[in-house]
Amino acid sequence: MRGGGRYDLVNDILVRYKNLKRIYAYKMSGYWSNIASVDSYYRTNMDFLNPEVRDYFFKQYPDVYTKIDDLPPAKYNPGAVVRNSLISSGCILNGTVENSILFKKAYVGNNCVIKNSIILNDVYIGDNTVIENCIVESRDTIRANTTHIGSPENIRIVVEKNERYTL
Repeated sequence: MRGGGRYDLVNDILVRYKNLKRIYAYKMSGYWSNIASVDSYYRTNMDFLNPEVRDYFFKQYPDVYTKIDDLPPAKYNPGAVVRNSLISSGCILNGTVENSILFKKAYVGNNCVIKNSIILNDVYIGDNTVIENCIVESRDTIRANTTHIGSPENIRIVVEKNERYTL
């Protein structure tokens, strides 16, 4: 009972409804990204090639952790060329990688050219392959002598899943 024994049900419901409709916001400084599509996933990952974004996460806020695997460091064989890229542990590079991100255990064959792309975990890329503006799915095997090219406006997702032969 409120106000001298009279309960105002309508007013009580209106007050509760208004409280539920309040929107709370927080002022953010620094980097923020909403990953809600393939394009935003690609753009967010590629943002890490920007020195300011890398500095923000790895120097200003060094408490960002990842799952640790007992893998060797990336191996850059003679003839490998890497420019403005992030290369994870366990990768073996024989070709050219520019403006790209290679996740763990990616293999890039001889005379390959990888540009503006994300290569996910455990991908084998055969010799003489060109990949540009693409995301290559995890545990994929890309045949030798193939070309996969997207555009900055239309990132291509590559899924081949070929058999992987080793000698």
